[in-house]
Amino acid sequence: MKEYRLELKKLAEKMLNILEDNLGLSQGHIKQTFSGNGSHNPFFGTKVSHYPPCPRPDRVGGLRNHTDAGGLILLFQDDKFGGLQVLKNGQWFDVQPLANTIVINIGDQIEVISNGRYKSALHRVLASANGNRRSIASFYNPALEAVIEPAVMSGGGKIEKAGYPSFVFGDYMEIYAKQKFMDKELRFQSVGIN
Repeated sequence: MKEYRLELKKLAEKMLNILEDNLGLSQGHIKQTFSGNGSHNPFFGTKVSHYPPCPRPDRVGGLRNHTDAGGLILLFQDDKFGGLQVLKNGQWFDVQPLANTIVINIGDQIEVISNGRYKSALHRVLASANGNRRSIASFYNPALEAVIEPAVMSGGGKIEKAGYPSFVFGDYMEIYAKQKFMDKELRFQSVGIN
């Protein structure tokens, strides 16, 4: 598990570099932001989940719709039993389980840093009568002390008006713990410091 986590952390940092390149940000900008400008370490955690078969999935909603609070989520999902869905254009789509595949999910903090160019994915997990579903989710998140705000694009690009507030990630997590299943826009409004 230690080796798996180490490799996933490397993959997360490579993905952050790709996002930075796509956004016109200097390489290392997101990691620097997540570390509170080098004062802290970004948080990297892993959670193993088990979803047992449900005899009456028609009566149970499973894991409700939500976005993830943090930065980047790397999900190794069960390759036999599905259940994960994402919302796109008002319609729920199954994320098909594929062997040896990592699903990459954008969290709320990347949405803020990108000023909405990347959106955190609204997703859910449906209850199922078929089999035991397992997943391993790894989260690359800001340090609790990190200040999160829309980034200023480098390279002389046009600076857009910030569509998101500036806030301390730990404050956001306090709000998230109470409002995880509510609209993320309400969370952003509740925590803004500007």
